[in-house]
Amino acid sequence: MTGTCKAEFIIMKAETGKGRIFAMFTDQERFKQQAMVIARNLTHDFYEKKKSMEDILSAADPHGFSWIGAGKEEVFCTLNKARIYFAEQRREKAVPPIEIHNEVYEVQLLAHDICLVICEYLLNVTPETGQVLSEWQRKTIIVRQDEEGKCFISHIHASNPWSLMHDEESFPTKIGRRDFEYMTELLQQKKFQEIRELTKRQNQILFHMVQGKTYPQIALALGITERTVRYHVNEICARYKVSGRKQLMAYLFEQVLEAKEEVKFS
Repeated sequence: MTGTCKAEFIIMKAETGKGRIFAMFTDQERFKQQAMVIARNLTHDFYEKKKSMEDILSAADPHGFSWIGAGKEEVFCTLNKARIYFAEQRREKAVPPIEIHNEVYEVQLLAHDICLVICEYLLNVTPETGQVLSEWQRKTIIVRQDEEGKCFISHIHASNPWSLMHDEESFPTKIGRRDFEYMTELLQQKKFQEIRELTKRQNQILFHMVQGKTYPQIALALGITERTVRYHVNEICARYKVSGRKQLMAYLFEQVLEAKEEVKFS
């Protein structure tokens, strides 16, 4: 082989190698994109009940599947156990209607045929349920790709468990800061109506409380002292037999929902 031919052969071999590397790179990116779509679809289908559990789990890996759910008892090392549990949960309507917001999905390629999808999203129970619940949830999903390019879900792990309040539980003690903020957001979306049994000043204070203002901010807005604001809040709390600002806001939220139901069925 002459020097010129040898050089051309080396160039051709290098270009062929680059082509293989590029093809491998595009295949990996395609796999990562597929894994992200699978994770997103699973999340929406599960919480928004777009598909049956049978359909959702049709993508489960036949070579091995496990699911660790949000509840402490939700640990399943086989597909059949997970299918039975979540299908029964769906039939009993144990999980209320939920909206998903602020989704973030990050994909890591662990091996040429294994992807890890890290999911983060905000779960809001819809206001129509009459339940106050909003929580950030994090989830990891492992997706495997077979030799034919088909993808399967091998493992699901949902962190940050949460549970609904029971009727006998007091509002501030069992739910987190994010739940209280969500309730306040819902109140702000409603047109604030004056409560007849309260004085004009008390209604003014409630209006600013619904907007999330602090006692000093309310005092400044109304041209009164912070001590006066606290006095009126204590009077309102005594009237409705609640303790403190958080329970008062919870009571107001319940009134908003009850008023909405009365309008719906009138």
